[in-house]
Amino acid sequence: MAAKIAFEAVGNSLNQWYGLIRQSNIAEAAAMREEIKRTLETMEENQDVLLYFNLIDSRFKLLTERYEESGTLLKNITRTPEEIGTDNMIQYYFYFFGGMYEFYKKNFTAAINFYKIAEHSLHKIPDEIELAEFHYHLSIAYYEIRQNFFSINHAGKALESFLAIDHYEQRAASAQMIIAANKLDLFQYEAAERLFKKAIKMAADTGQSFAEALGYHNLGICYERQEKLDSAQESFESAFSTLEQLHSKLSTLRTSYMLARVLFKKGLIEEASGWYEKAVKLATELNEETYQAKLLVIHSIYKEQNEALLDKGLDVLRGKRLWSDAADLAINAARYFKRKNCLEQAAKYFDEGIIARDNIQTRKEELNR
Repeated sequence: MAAKIAFEAVGNSLNQWYGLIRQSNIAEAAAMREEIKRTLETMEENQDVLLYFNLIDSRFKLLTERYEESGTLLKNITRTPEEIGTDNMIQYYFYFFGGMYEFYKKNFTAAINFYKIAEHSLHKIPDEIELAEFHYHLSIAYYEIRQNFFSINHAGKALESFLAIDHYEQRAASAQMIIAANKLDLFQYEAAERLFKKAIKMAADTGQSFAEALGYHNLGICYERQEKLDSAQESFESAFSTLEQLHSKLSTLRTSYMLARVLFKKGLIEEASGWYEKAVKLATELNEETYQAKLLVIHSIYKEQNEALLDKGLDVLRGKRLWSDAADLAINAARYFKRKNCLEQAAKYFDEGIIARDNIQTRKEELNR
């Protein structure tokens, strides 16, 4: 009979696997996952190591955009961190990864509350990279509910740590982009554009294609907000070509949506419709209800001028409490109707945009209850 593998050795392998995941090294992380699965079959029995594997596997599935599988793994963990007792690492991962899953589901306030619970164990984990990851994910959650100054604060801490650690250039570029996105929300357009370009260069200089593509996507949003539609189109096209090659379906969907939106705004209806159809196909394949609603809205504004379908799409976003998206699209609709001299509809959607913005503040207040 073959000798059993010590669970301590498997635990060390799990730590190395998580390191690859944090670096977004999908290929090597996938290979190591298979190696660890084979090892588990001959490991000395240890329930904590098996739990640790499932937690790290849930994080791997988030990285590879298999979100529902990640959620299923987390839900199937029958022992709570409190029942485990003194293992700070497992307690931390349980809540941190749970927060990341809630973020994917666009439950941003719930994600922040999970992160705050995870933080109770974080100070007991002497790991600079983990601290940087925590601040990064907290920053993007705060950004989604437009707590811009909190987001910038945490993104700055993440950036400082990522820059100080070798092989984390992609994460540094991503943290830089979060700071830029917040600057954009604060109408600091020149600063936002400068920081997005800095992040793109940082990613390009180190061969981080995915981060570079995301940089171009975000730069496109920066241009679109300023109605610099030609520059926005160029940036989104640069992002799309790379994201499609990398087979990142969710990111490809986001960029396809933005290209359709920009081209509709430019009045290039036929070209916009091609990108719209591409985005609809991806949204259906991914069962992405949020993007299905957003696509319905832009199609109903710029191509069909169908107020009933426009309201239906906005209702979906409001139902999901995605107030930032609802405000953005309602105001886009209002501006379109104003240009067409449809003043009654313009007034209606300006009002709806203001109401949605007021609800962003309500989400902020939920964190303080």
